[in-house]
Amino acid sequence: MKLARYVSLLWRGSIRRQLILGFALASFALILGFGYLILEQQREALYRSSEERAASLAHALAISGTPWALANDLVGLQEMVQGFAKTQDLRRAYFLDTYGEVLASTNPDEVGFFVTDKVSRNMLASNARDQFTQVNQKNLIVIAHPVMAEGRFLGWVRVEMTRDTVNANLSALTQMWLKFILFAVLAISLIALVLARRLTRGLDHLMQVAAAVEHGLGKKRSDIGRSDEIGVLARHLDRMLDALEQQKKLIHESEARYRFLANNISDVIWIVNLETNTWVYMSPSVVKLLGYTAEEIMSQPPDQSLTPESRADVCRWIAERSKLFLSGADGDRIYADEVEHRCHRGEKVWTEVTTHFAKNDAGELILLGVTRNIAERKKAEEQIRNLAFYDTLTQLPNRRLLQDRFNLVVSASKRSGRYAALMFVDLDNFKPLNDKHGHDVGDILLIEVARRITSCLREVDTVARFGGDEFVVMLSELDTDRAISMAQTAVVAEKIRQILGEPYRLKVIKEDGGHGQTVIEHRCTASIGVVLFNNHGASQEDLLRVADSAMYQAKSAGRNRVHFADL
Repeated sequence: MKLARYVSLLWRGSIRRQLILGFALASFALILGFGYLILEQQREALYRSSEERAASLAHALAISGTPWALANDLVGLQEMVQGFAKTQDLRRAYFLDTYGEVLASTNPDEVGFFVTDKVSRNMLASNARDQFTQVNQKNLIVIAHPVMAEGRFLGWVRVEMTRDTVNANLSALTQMWLKFILFAVLAISLIALVLARRLTRGLDHLMQVAAAVEHGLGKKRSDIGRSDEIGVLARHLDRMLDALEQQKKLIHESEARYRFLANNISDVIWIVNLETNTWVYMSPSVVKLLGYTAEEIMSQPPDQSLTPESRADVCRWIAERSKLFLSGADGDRIYADEVEHRCHRGEKVWTEVTTHFAKNDAGELILLGVTRNIAERKKAEEQIRNLAFYDTLTQLPNRRLLQDRFNLVVSASKRSGRYAALMFVDLDNFKPLNDKHGHDVGDILLIEVARRITSCLREVDTVARFGGDEFVVMLSELDTDRAISMAQTAVVAEKIRQILGEPYRLKVIKEDGGHGQTVIEHRCTASIGVVLFNNHGASQEDLLRVADSAMYQAKSAGRNRVHFADL
């Protein structure tokens, strides 16, 4: 595994290394294969030659020993066999009778003994009368040859020869061949190195040019005048670098224009990755809107600058609209919403956010948006709303808003069965103040009256300026029992009557333009007419008329009173 890993690392290196390694491996494989075939042929030829030598020796012993065997001259037979003892690679040769007794042997100590090994017993039991090979191994060859005289079987000649000389020759040949392979591979690798350097010199130049361009030397070019494939590649690379340089110039000009717009417009351009919940881009103009730099905003979660109310709305909008976009039902729709932000110093600002869903190159869902400051517009809208629904002097609801509140109270009474009350409040001693001190002082009194009445009411109740020194109070969510509701209303009405009857200390700026103030003390009571209602079906005008009539009855009874009227 380590060798394979090492070869893999070498192969993944440079082209020059791959060429050298490829040539070396290919030549090594070819020469090794060719050498293996040659050695195998040599081995077969030498093994066959050694087998023929053993067979010839066995045949010679059989022919030479036949006369001695017929004469039963064992001494002569032994001398004849002993004469072959110094034959190269001969390990043993002996002459056997038909019963397996050793009549003569190159090892004299064996004479007179009977052979008992399995190979010899198989030979004696064989009916063959021709020479045959008993053992043919890598290091040993054994030949058996019958001894015949005029058709008469006299016994066997057995020859055992080693293959030491053959194997030594094969080993020497193998070593010589391995040396040749090593020399050949080194020579071919050297040639491959020269060729690789020639082929990769141009590639090295191209890599140097690419590295120079990467480090900012955009004017560097690679054409070196070659006419081969590398030269063609170099010229194509030069044309590509020229095109990239031109595109870079155009992009730089476009970015400069965009940066000028992003830095100088009041609107904030931004991009959010909804899958990672991180900012992708924030234009520098955000500092004018929120007081944060673009870097500070991008280090925060996208919803951190939103107020809690707007954060809940934005999360709901994104969840709903992203599903529509991913389902394809949204198309290229652009959304516009009003969102409240909290600035760096803590103040709040209303913005209009225009958004569009899209996907980036990685397939992630992103949100593109433009945020615009609409604080002045919201202020103008609020002013218009105040003019439409509130009294400009006391900032209490006017008749129009009172009508809306009345409709809500009636609807609530129908659902709950609870009573509500309508009070008509008129100041008893207001005209003398106006006549004596002027309308400015009268306005100050009306503002204080509005404040005192409001302090007596709950948040669910309503007080409106009906006109002049007349006010209308509407109590909602009383009790389902009329008597209890009347008692509750009486408590509130009495509280209002008493607080309005307390002395007023009105601070007025001196008319001569000085910085001092004059305090005017005034006493002013109120007459209050009250009517209870729930689901009687009476209109607001009817109830106001009844309450107004009750208020006049309170005045007729001596003023500074509360009078209840029945429907």
